[in-house]
Amino acid sequence: MFHDLTGGVDAEVYGIIIVDDELFVRKGLIGMIDWEGSGFRIVDEADNGEDALELIRAKRPQLVITDIRMPVLDGIGLIEAVTAEQLGTEFIIISGYNDFRYAQQAVRYGVLDYVLKPINEHEIVKALHKFRDLFTARKQLQDRLSIHEGVKRVEALIRGEAADQVLDAWEQQWIEAGSRQFTYVLLEVNNVFPWSGQSMPGKAELKDAIRQAVQQFTAETPIIYEHRRFFGFIVPEHYLANHEGELRSFLEHCLSKLYQRYPLQVQAYAGRPVSTLQELKHSYTSAKQTVEYKYVRPAQPILLSSDIAGLSLNYIHTSSRVFQALIEAIEEGKHTEIMGGIGKLFAEFQEKLVSREAMKAVAIQCVHSVLHTIRSMEGDEKQLASLVPMMNWPDHNITLAELRSLFEAFALEAAERIQELYQSYGSSGLYRIKCYVDRNFHENLNLKQIAGQFFMNSAYLGQVFKKNYGMYFNDYLLQLRITEAKKLLRQTDLRIYEIAEQVGFKNADYFVTQFEKLEQRTPTEYRNRTGNR
Repeated sequence: MFHDLTGGVDAEVYGIIIVDDELFVRKGLIGMIDWEGSGFRIVDEADNGEDALELIRAKRPQLVITDIRMPVLDGIGLIEAVTAEQLGTEFIIISGYNDFRYAQQAVRYGVLDYVLKPINEHEIVKALHKFRDLFTARKQLQDRLSIHEGVKRVEALIRGEAADQVLDAWEQQWIEAGSRQFTYVLLEVNNVFPWSGQSMPGKAELKDAIRQAVQQFTAETPIIYEHRRFFGFIVPEHYLANHEGELRSFLEHCLSKLYQRYPLQVQAYAGRPVSTLQELKHSYTSAKQTVEYKYVRPAQPILLSSDIAGLSLNYIHTSSRVFQALIEAIEEGKHTEIMGGIGKLFAEFQEKLVSREAMKAVAIQCVHSVLHTIRSMEGDEKQLASLVPMMNWPDHNITLAELRSLFEAFALEAAERIQELYQSYGSSGLYRIKCYVDRNFHENLNLKQIAGQFFMNSAYLGQVFKKNYGMYFNDYLLQLRITEAKKLLRQTDLRIYEIAEQVGFKNADYFVTQFEKLEQRTPTEYRNRTGNR
């Protein structure tokens, strides 16, 4: 019966030497287990400790299975010699003698296990499992230490700190492999938000996935450095050998492999190549600058420093006309105009190379304007499900397409909410506006100014005013003023221009025209007719 000890098809293969002075024991042990299929390889065998020691020195197996009682040099002597020379080999002892003294000696030398003859298949398999667990844990520790040291080296380089001998040796290895240039690359995972219900793998898992994706195309294990919102790594020129020297092609293949494991929207940003690791800080800095242009080239999942050469971002606000039209469309609940307004807004972002910070300012202004309107009608903005995403997107990695979707969701939901509030606000809110006009008609009033004061859309206010009071706002205001003017004409001796000023007209001639239009006579004729001369 053969036992599978691999734990997976990609498990490491371990070399073994079997040492026993009895040939049938060695051959029986060799035939007992499917060594090759189980991740082990019998590299040699010996019938005494002395020959075994020479084989261990020459072939450096990971494991030796040895008898204790042998001629020339016994098992304990072999273990002592290997331990003294620090050859890094583990031992499993087999013996026909159930002698606790031998076990004690073996334990002092760190022997992995002790199996009695006649050899029981289950016991030897159990010992091999113990060996594999030990080596797996040891290798994981070594890998972690190696990665930790590598991360420290990368951190020193991107900070521009002085190189040491280890860094020099690291660079020399890459130069010998054919690298004359080094590029720093940043990877960014986009569109994973707490409010979307999406889950992202842990950073350790993600770093491991990136490492494996890159390693598919290199003969080395890359060091993945964790930045605050990115993962970074160095691409020596020789990594590109199978991609015709093209960094973009190399990164495309890496992202494809990464996507197979985690279907996330990952974008890559490459800095400018540098000729020495000492200059890597400059490549890192230019990679960060490249990230700032992600919305300028939103269709490119890979953005190289050369792609943005000659471009310059603008930290400016978009057109007030476009922005105001969007806000009015939201307040009026016009869905087609909302979508069109957002389309124009994002078109301006692209055309004018608007920076992320400027986009953030537009988003904040849009939110505040909408919330003002909702609060003015005693609405609760917390009921807007899209408010949190709209306010918090700058804290996350997000694509331009997803940002536009957030804008659209917020604008459409806000429009619906405002329309609901208009309906509930109804006559009570309108009555407050009418009372205000009744009290202040002599001031310089107009529909737009009143609407702004009461946080309403002017077009909507004009519509509901006409619907509720049977006349347009301007006609109602004119009627108030003319009514008051008639009163002053009857009860006072004020001059015509003085009356015009008191009832809200800046121009006396315009007052006379409007009075005559409404009363079919001039103010003077009205006064004369009422007897107030």
